[in-house]
Order: sequence, then C-alpha cells, then structure tokens
Amino acid sequence: MSRWERSVPSLANLIAFEAAHRHGNFTRAAEELHYSQATVSRRIAALETDLGVELFERGRHDVTPTAEADTLAAATRGALSDLAITADGIRRRATKRTRLTIRSDVSLTAAVINPAIGELRERHPELDIRILTSFEPIESDSEPFDIGIQYGRNRTSDLVEEAVADDEVFPVCSPEVAATLPQPLTLDHLANQRLLHVDYGEPAWTDWAQFLRHLGLDDVGDLGGVFLSTYLVCLDLAERGQGIALGWGQTAAPRIQAGQLVRIPGFTQTIPDAIRAYRPPPAEPWEPIDDLLTMLRDRLA
Repeated sequence: MSRWERSVPSLANLIAFEAAHRHGNFTRAAEELHYSQATVSRRIAALETDLGVELFERGRHDVTPTAEADTLAAATRGALSDLAITADGIRRRATKRTRLTIRSDVSLTAAVINPAIGELRERHPELDIRILTSFEPIESDSEPFDIGIQYGRNRTSDLVEEAVADDEVFPVCSPEVAATLPQPLTLDHLANQRLLHVDYGEPAWTDWAQFLRHLGLDDVGDLGGVFLSTYLVCLDLAERGQGIALGWGQTAAPRIQAGQLVRIPGFTQTIPDAIRAYRPPPAEPWEPIDDLLTMLRDRLA
C-alpha cells in the first residue's frame, strides 16, 4: 500500500463530506450529488472512522460542522479545485472543443444572450451551443459551463470574472399608470406610489430604498407595495398596471420598445460594470468565447 493510500481519505467520502459541510444538511448534499441520503451518511461515517473524530454534530434536521470539519473542508475544497482545474485543462488540450455552454439568468438570456446567438453560429457553424438559465446566483450553480453572464459580482474567488457592460436602473410602469402620475413628479411623489419590489437577498443589488437615497431622498421611510422574488414577475406586474417597478436598462429595453412598459423620465442611477462575465479557471483563451464577449460589448455599449 502506497503512502497516499494510507494517509489520504477516500475521494468519494471527501466529496460527500464537502457537500454536506457546505449545505449543513445531509439530504441537500445527497440531492446535489444524486445520491441517497443514506449513502451520504454512510460515507461521512466512514470518513469519521478513518480520521478518528466526529465531523458533524447531528441535529434533528440539520448537522453542525465541528472545528475539525471546518479545517478539513478548507483543505478538501482547495485540493478538489486544483484537481478539477488540472483535469479540465488536460481534457481541453486533448480534445477539440465543439460545444459552448453559456450560463445566465433568465432575464439576461432573453434580452442579451439570445439576440447574439445567430451571429455567433454564423461565425462558428461547427459549434454546438448549450444555454443554461437559472434564477440562482452563478456561484451556487454546480453544473459546468464555459462562460457565464450575470448582473453583479459573485461571492466566490473560484471564478475568473471580467466586466462586460454598464447598466442603469430607472422606474418603469404601464402606459396607463404613467398617464395618472402627478406632473411634475418629485421623489416624494414617486416614493408614495404603488411600488413593486424584488427581494434580491443581496445588498449589492439596487432596491427601491437604495435607489431613492441615491437620488437624494433622505427620509425614505417604510416603503410599502408588492414584494416579489423574481425580477421578470415584477416587470409582468408593472405591465399589468399593478404599480411601478425598477427596471434594469438592458433587460427592460425590449418591453419599453414594444410599448408594454414606459420609462418614467428624470430618475436614473447608473451602475458601472453591472453586467459581468464569469469563466471557470484557468480561463484560457478560446475564440468562440472571445467572439461572444466582443458581440455582447458591442451590443450593450
């Protein structure tokens, strides 16, 4: 038996442990790994036996990592990341890449990615293009992709990111609602309209309170209205005359051009480098990705 076999725990056990540590829950780890919950429990128990320590304090529904588990998790993630990067580089060099996987959220896919796909296919007819869409932040996605496009910075250092385009935020509503607004419309008037909110759960995103403060309204107070979990549903309600939403310029533009929404003039916040691209390391140059980013920058300038 080599020294590695004697000292390094089973890779399968470490993968199950890392997922359980990240989720704080064996069941969610099993769902991510497509294992049964019993398999995850068994592999972690085997790892604990191998190491001679308890890695989790078992509760009724969740598990709490011990200090030893936190230490092991940091080392495991670093080792797995290094292995994945090295293996991916070998695969890329060993095979001719014929598939481009693009990952983005639903609103950016519809308004920004899809319009560029035709031109990209003309330039690279040999390429199969796969588009993944999600409402979740890009750093929470476990499915591999070649290039990801999303609003805002991610919260992990594992992905290589670069700016693609600025954007701006402004109020939008249906033409019918716009016709009823007082003129001139002040910030105080705007704050007292029926507002549609998106609960982004991320302080870097611009919400109504941040937007109004940025434009100079000191006493924002308790803003009422309708609170939603997704941006597209928020725009849908605005189209139906249910209130005023905050629209992001690049993704609200198609609805404005179609006359479904109206931009309320005089209130705009510019967000530098709002749209960003993400690539798994080592992010080696690849012509289709370089062409896609050039197209997006040209279209969004």
